[in-house]
Amino acid sequence: MLIHYKTLSLIAAITMTGMTLLAAAPALARPEPMVVTAQRTVDLPTQRVSYRDLNLAAAQDQRTLERRVGRAVKQVCRIEDYHASKSLRSYAIYLQCSDFAWGGARPQVAAAIDRAHALALNGSDAVAVGSLAITVSARPGA
Repeated sequence: MLIHYKTLSLIAAITMTGMTLLAAAPALARPEPMVVTAQRTVDLPTQRVSYRDLNLAAAQDQRTLERRVGRAVKQVCRIEDYHASKSLRSYAIYLQCSDFAWGGARPQVAAAIDRAHALALNGSDAVAVGSLAITVSARPGA
């Protein structure tokens, strides 16, 4: 099942990259903020990760966003539940949830970074993408 999520994540990342490059030019003309989210079919524990203060064209800020998403994954997947019980089952549940959450977040992060690079190549201020946020959701049933 993990391979399925990873395959879907890769396909989503490739699709989002292509869509981002196609949409980059018209998006420059719109001043209103844009939010990148994954479509949800059920009500899942969710965290929004802002990167308003980051320039995602810079590697250091990309690493900062990765850390922020990592903290959000731990929150939505309730890592403290595993630490409290320290059982193999709770750890397996946490890992499944974490894989799901990262699988949904990675394409969003990749699209945001691609958009920042596209804006930088077009001579726009890469900080302009700071109105975006990443949505991190827990695995259903987690």
